[in-house]
Amino acid sequence: MAEKNIDALRALYKEYQQYRSTTITEDQFVSFAVFFPTLLVIISDGVVDMDEWEYVKQLSQFMANTFKDDNEGNINVKKLSKSYLEEISYMIKFQEDWRSDFINALRPYLKDRPEVKNTVLETIYLFAEASEGISEEEQEAIDDMKEKLQLK
Repeated sequence: MAEKNIDALRALYKEYQQYRSTTITEDQFVSFAVFFPTLLVIISDGVVDMDEWEYVKQLSQFMANTFKDDNEGNINVKKLSKSYLEEISYMIKFQEDWRSDFINALRPYLKDRPEVKNTVLETIYLFAEASEGISEEEQEAIDDMKEKLQLK
């Protein structure tokens, strides 16, 4: 991963591994971090009900599918989706502990990647609108992510 502005995410991955034994690789962690704002919007009301849990499962599948065409061809998408779901479950419980670290590491990564910024914003809206429209809590979370990550 010889990309610019990724050092903060690499450092976050190393720190994360100190607190959490995870099976996801550094590349997979970067994807997890990119979709972290979507998770924050999904859980913005502080309660993960049955419908939201379905969206969380869809998000884990969505993240895993980004590795479906991995050049090495040895990615088990179903297993990776399960791993992402485990990380999301952990993050739901401890998101307050990690929120600012993820946002601060993600900001420089997104800075010069307008296509990734667009993906982040589109995914946030996709999952927020999938429920019964965008709630007040979701809109506040969206506005917060747009401001902190300079999404347009």
